[in-house]
Amino acid sequence: MPTTRRALACCLALACIAPSAFAVGAGQTLGNPSALGDERNVALRLTATGAVTAVDPELRLMAVDTPRGSITFRLDPRVQDAEAIQVGSRVQVDYVAAFVLSRRGSGRALRSTPQRSGAPADLVGSYDRPITYVTDVLAVDKDNLVLRLRGPEGDVKDFPVHDRAALAGMRAGDKLLVSMNQAVAVGVTAVPR
Repeated sequence: MPTTRRALACCLALACIAPSAFAVGAGQTLGNPSALGDERNVALRLTATGAVTAVDPELRLMAVDTPRGSITFRLDPRVQDAEAIQVGSRVQVDYVAAFVLSRRGSGRALRSTPQRSGAPADLVGSYDRPITYVTDVLAVDKDNLVLRLRGPEGDVKDFPVHDRAALAGMRAGDKLLVSMNQAVAVGVTAVPR
């Protein structure tokens, strides 16, 4: 399954939703956005696959070109073979990411394609710039605690919601603005081509 769908599902799953089949693990949500524009901080564990485009073993940073776009990871001390990672090699990265989700009303025009904030700089600069994208709320089933969302690539998924209060004030037509801030690789595995 493409990393795009996995990342989308995981971001939204922990915003107010149960971990989905795309999630490698679970995270924790902080706060309870009940008004438009309120933000929710989310941390979760994900997996991405792609080609290494840059690596700096001393700074412990690595950039990987994934189906969602280029993601720069800080390498956790658990990744012991940073010197062995080569540009051009295909890898699977298990990582923990921090997200900020903000609910917007249906009237606001938001960019729906994934974007990096700021101008591209170097490997360090790209790690500090968040990736942002928008999802559409298609349906809110408050009786069965299910939220139907459409991602930036048009994929539609239903997500069970654990906390009924998370659906307060949410309705079809709302948008969720997702911003991925930090990605820390906790495992890097070579993938055969």
